Amino acid sequence: MNKILLAFAAATLAVSASAQSEILALRARAFEAQAAEDVQPFILEDSFAGVGECGILDIKAIRAWTLDEAADMANPCLKAVGAKVSATMVLQGGFLAASTEGRPAQTGLILKTDLIPGSKPHRDLVASLARRRNEILGHQVRLLTRGEVAPAAVSAVQAALRQCIMTTVVRDIQTSEDFVKIYGRCLVRNADLKIDEIRPGAGMTVTLKTEQTQKDVEALNGFVTVNAGKGPVQIMVVAYGAQVAMP
Repeated sequence: MNKILLAFAAATLAVSASAQSEILALRARAFEAQAAEDVQPFILEDSFAGVGECGILDIKAIRAWTLDEAADMANPCLKAVGAKVSATMVLQGGFLAASTEGRPAQTGLILKTDLIPGSKPHRDLVASLARRRNEILGHQVRLLTRGEVAPAAVSAVQAALRQCIMTTVVRDIQTSEDFVKIYGRCLVRNADLKIDEIRPGAGMTVTLKTEQTQKDVEALNGFVTVNAGKGPVQIMVVAYGAQVAMP
């Protein structure tokens, strides 16, 4: 009888140990699943991975893309990424920072978004750009979150353009060369601007050298909008102080 009781007790203990092991295993799997769910928001993902339109970012070119070309080529990618995370993303040429010590403001690509700083999509995008040296198609990128504004939005040259007497015939402006041909002489003659030289640059960018003070040089950096044959055209103005050599 004692042998039977001992055997029964041993069998009971074995079943109990097996049940406890199963319970512990279930708890461990539940903990792992919960931990993975909790950690997931902190795992940074490549915003551009798996987005077909973003294959353009890997294109290598013999010549450098202008800011306008790079923005036009990359915007479908950013639009698709924005749609994936329910956000607005637009890329355009602009100024990455204000000018200093008579040097022109650094130009590059401005990525305007309505992302909330610190949100998962924002952190993913920051990491994705960092993996690419903060460049898109060869140009440095400045990411703006909701409410941020790029420096030097409007150039002080805009006011001077209103004083330029133009014919009633609207001139077509398709390049920066067109802008310089139409407005260059007028701007150089403006005594307030003190422009020594104005040149067409890459894409829709013009560079100029001025005798103005550092503060006024900073004010000249920005965009001007002029009327053209097919509607308003935006031109980026990059200003150099007199002591700095233009490229």
